[in-house]
Amino acid sequence: MAQDSFTPDETDLRLVHALQAAPRATWHEVGRSLGVDPVTAARRWQGLADAGFARVTAYPEVRLWAKEHCNAFIEIDLEPTARPHAVEVLSRLPQVVSISVISSGRDLFLTVLTPDLTTLSHVVLHQLHALPGLRRTRTHTVTTVYGEGNRWRLGALEPRQLPAGRSTGGGAVWKPHHREVLGALDDGRRPAAEIAARTGRSASTVRRWLNEMVDGRLLSLRCEVAQPITGRPIAATFWARVPPDELDRTGTALTELPEVRLCAAVTGADNLVMTLWLRSLGDIQRFEAELARRLPALALTDRAVTLRAVKRMGCLLDDAGRITDVVPVDPWAGP
Repeated sequence: MAQDSFTPDETDLRLVHALQAAPRATWHEVGRSLGVDPVTAARRWQGLADAGFARVTAYPEVRLWAKEHCNAFIEIDLEPTARPHAVEVLSRLPQVVSISVISSGRDLFLTVLTPDLTTLSHVVLHQLHALPGLRRTRTHTVTTVYGEGNRWRLGALEPRQLPAGRSTGGGAVWKPHHREVLGALDDGRRPAAEIAARTGRSASTVRRWLNEMVDGRLLSLRCEVAQPITGRPIAATFWARVPPDELDRTGTALTELPEVRLCAAVTGADNLVMTLWLRSLGDIQRFEAELARRLPALALTDRAVTLRAVKRMGCLLDDAGRITDVVPVDPWAGP
C-alpha cells in the first residue's frame, strides 16, 4: 500500500492503542478489544505497517538497563555541511537507538545503549569522533530512567477495552541466548516459529526464552507510532536541575503527565532530561507554567524543539515521521 494513499481512521488508532498495551497480543484478543474480527484486525495492522504509521519494536528494557549497564544522551555539534553524512552513518549504528535533529545551539541529540562505560567510551571516542566535520560532543550518562516511550499511550481506548498485558517481575540477567532472540526481533510481533527458523532453535525453546525476557524485564516491546497521526506533532526536549533529595519524587511525578514521553536523571549540572510530545509550539509555554505550578523544586535550564526525528528506538523515519526501515537495537554490536 502506498504511504500517501492511506490515512488512518479511528479504528486504526484504537488498534495502535491496543497494541501499545499488549504488543504481542493475538489478533483474536485485539479484535475482541476493538469489536472487529481477527482477520480485519490483522489486515488493518498490515495496512498501518506498510504505510509506515506503526511498528512493534524490541529493545532492552531501559529502566533496568540503566541500573545494570549504560544509557547515555549525547549532543553532537557539526559543521553545517557535515550533518547529512553524520545522520547516515549514525542511523546505522545498532547502539545509537534514537537520533533527533534539534534546535537551541545543538545539531543532533542521540540516545545510546551500551553494555558498559568502556563500550560507551569506544563509541564516543572512536566512532563519533571519526565523523567528518565534528565540532564537539557532550555525553550525559543516565543514572535513573523514570519513564520512557513504551508507557506512553495514544488514548484512543478506554482502560476496560484494552487487551491484557503481561505482568512482569525482574531479577533476570542477559545471557547469550537472550541476545540471539533480540537479534531476530527486528519485528516485535515476529512469531516464535520465525524466530526459531532464524536462530536454529525450536519454537518451544524460543517461546520460553522470549517469556523469560519479558517476564524478567529484560525486554521492552513497544508499539511505535508515527508522531504525525498522534495529534501531538511537536517534540521537544527540556533540561532541568532538581535538588538531589527531590529528584526521585520529581522524576516520578513527571511521568504521570501525558505530554512526557521520556524522563531520566543524568550526570552533570543539569540532572534531569525529559522529552515531550505536544499539540502545538504554544504548548511549550503552557507546559512550562504547569511545571512551575506543580513542581516548584524543578528549575528548567534549557529547551530544544525537534526539527526532525531521524530514528526512534531502532525505527528509521522519513521527513514526514513515517517508519521506513528498522535497525535492530544491539548494545553489544562490534565496530
